Amino acid sequence: MTRETSTYLDLVRFLAALTVFLGHLSGQRTTGGFLWQFEPLMNPAVDIFFVLSGFVIGHIVQDRENNVGNYIVARAARVYSVALPALLLTFILDSAGRAIRPDLYSLDWGYIADGRAWQFFSGTLFMNQIWFVNVRPGSMLPYWSLCFEVWYYIIFGLAIFSPARWRMAAVVVAIAVVGPRIAIMFPLWLLGVLCLRILAKVPSHHDGSRNILGWSIFAGSIGTTAGFGMWFAAHQWPGHVPEFLGRPTLLEDYVVAILFAANLIGFSLISKSFAPLLTLVAGPVRWFAGATFTLYLLHMPISQFLSTLVPWPPQAIATRIVIVGFTLIAVLLIAEVTERRKAAWRSVLTVLIRSKAPAI
Repeated sequence: MTRETSTYLDLVRFLAALTVFLGHLSGQRTTGGFLWQFEPLMNPAVDIFFVLSGFVIGHIVQDRENNVGNYIVARAARVYSVALPALLLTFILDSAGRAIRPDLYSLDWGYIADGRAWQFFSGTLFMNQIWFVNVRPGSMLPYWSLCFEVWYYIIFGLAIFSPARWRMAAVVVAIAVVGPRIAIMFPLWLLGVLCLRILAKVPSHHDGSRNILGWSIFAGSIGTTAGFGMWFAAHQWPGHVPEFLGRPTLLEDYVVAILFAANLIGFSLISKSFAPLLTLVAGPVRWFAGATFTLYLLHMPISQFLSTLVPWPPQAIATRIVIVGFTLIAVLLIAEVTERRKAAWRSVLTVLIRSKAPAI
């Protein structure tokens, strides 16, 4: 992976998280609906996250995490460095917010007050989305996708590191454990891995044919995505997704994932063309991307809690400044002790895991 491609991934990752953040703040109850344009973009942003995740994990397995011990420790550090603080902080903020303004924590936007202990406990084990379970940890609505992603790490790890004689059986059992809702989205994640395999077959030297192919795919994916977006906004999506899959937007998800996978391949082929620009912005992009995971998980609990404190109506400019601005500031500060400190988390988890399982 070139440095330019890495910067591009960081940029897309942060923009996808920012889209979900702004989409969730588009509601009338928090900001008076002034960000309504972002609401329909949230699902596509999550689709992009899945493809990105598969691409990155596939790359680092080839490069760094090439044994089961490194893979387990690195994945656990990446996930728990943010998930555990996010679960704890969400529980605290929700408790305080409900004490101040219980009317703002209601079922009509997805908040469930019952069974809060189980919500957070199941969240630590990532068991709250398997099969037909849909347990949300308080106001942290985006947490569902992390539960999907963790199981993709597990299934992919089993496929890569299990002994050949029972590799297939291990993967089948894991898919059976998680159920159809998680399994049906797994191909989106695998598209990222497939992108790596495709790029590995393309000659590495930068000749004219490579550039023509790359620009064609890159520009074509952008144009097709724009056309699909306009068509989708004007028409009812054809077909019917079975309700038990729990994903009414499944067909759209697959289209978006395929188009982004094409975009990723195209950009990777021509990444050197963007070297001057991406070298210029690489530092800031990398820094903001270092808070992506925290922004994605914690924007709802923080913004919802802030809405209990502001004395102005949601439509007020002051309300919008406080909720949007202070949430971003809080996320960037929290990231300093969560995902930006993955190395410290990794050191602790290495000791814990290898004390319990020395063979790993």
